[in-house]
Amino acid sequence: MVRVKTIPVLRLDPDLGAGIDPRRWDLAQRACLARALEIPHGPWDADAVRSENGGSGFGLLVVSGVLTRRVVQNECHGAELIGPGDLLRPWDPVGDWASIPTESSWLAIEPARVAILDGEFVRRAAPFPEIALALIRRGLLRSRYLATLIAIISQRRIESRLSMLFWHLADRFGQVRGEWVSVPVPLTHRLLSELVAARRPSVTTALSRLQEQGVLRREGSGWLLRGPAPATHREPRLESEDLALPL
Repeated sequence: MVRVKTIPVLRLDPDLGAGIDPRRWDLAQRACLARALEIPHGPWDADAVRSENGGSGFGLLVVSGVLTRRVVQNECHGAELIGPGDLLRPWDPVGDWASIPTESSWLAIEPARVAILDGEFVRRAAPFPEIALALIRRGLLRSRYLATLIAIISQRRIESRLSMLFWHLADRFGQVRGEWVSVPVPLTHRLLSELVAARRPSVTTALSRLQEQGVLRREGSGWLLRGPAPATHREPRLESEDLALPL
């Protein structure tokens, strides 16, 4: 990780200051400077941040790039995508006290920058409670994304899971390009299999079918999506596509 001295948090993420009186905006922008970390592509040792930061403050705010948190429980794997605007506190693991032990690891699937919203930042931002409220909303929004992911993996057919996942990601990361929606996130077959709780060979087969149907296309490291978003519906149980299969 390469440390950056300071970054202007509100300038890079102006939605964080929504609600601040325009007459106080310049003052808030000057106050809300934060140290930052540049995380290169590849595995990320989040524990190193804890040792430097002590776990104080709001946490880490993703400014750019995409990270994944991979969770392992016995032989089963799960994952979530974390992108710009998301708030995280990787130094608060649940494995130490949870009845069901799990292990977590972090990976930057593209270079990322995170702002360290430590105790010093909290003190400088205290005169602007709108920022704390916005960060609480960010944390709750991330929990809703996870709830959506749970609903997605409850679908029986892997094609349905993948289609719904791509539309969910299009809402977060997508860019409209004519009749297509670009999802410029480097999603490998392995990562997709962890996101939809399926075996990687089954995901590869389902992706081929979606591409044959003309609703999905690979473009560079990202994906193109088109057609109406799939409606959630009850599907017949297929024994060969059980949930949470080990990879």
